[in-house]
Amino acid sequence: MSGVIGGTGTFVAGKLAEVMARRGEHWYALVVAIAKIGLVPFLVWFFLAFEFVPALMIYFILAFFGGFYLAPTFAMIQSLVRPEMRAVAASICLFVLNIIGLGIGPQGVGILSDLLAEDYGNESLRYSLMIFSLVNIWCGVHYYLASRSLKSGIAQARGEAVPG
Repeated sequence: MSGVIGGTGTFVAGKLAEVMARRGEHWYALVVAIAKIGLVPFLVWFFLAFEFVPALMIYFILAFFGGFYLAPTFAMIQSLVRPEMRAVAASICLFVLNIIGLGIGPQGVGILSDLLAEDYGNESLRYSLMIFSLVNIWCGVHYYLASRSLKSGIAQARGEAVPG
């Protein structure tokens, strides 16, 4: 489910960002900012769901929007560096994503779950995951901030005059 629905979401995000970027390159980042912040209520709802079927229905939404950042992010990265630097830029992005997502994230969730265990017992993992999902707000804010300087960054990478 995650592969097909998540892959579809990634594709849709790329197409949406491409269409919206015709209005301005800042939309590459704004599409992600809106999706990241808009995802948070569904994440909280998912982690508070106690019934399987409603949780599964919410998860369809989460799976679709979970990878929404991928296509626009890599498009931005490729646009912000000179052509000879694109492979290195993409690899650095993937390295950072994996260090945070597969390294720090699970470790942090486990530590917080242990800290919450005294008050929440077997539900501590649920609440730890829900708290960590709020990082999407922070991500969305930073994508928004990036949107404000994206046009000048892309112009600079192209060797064009940077708008003042």
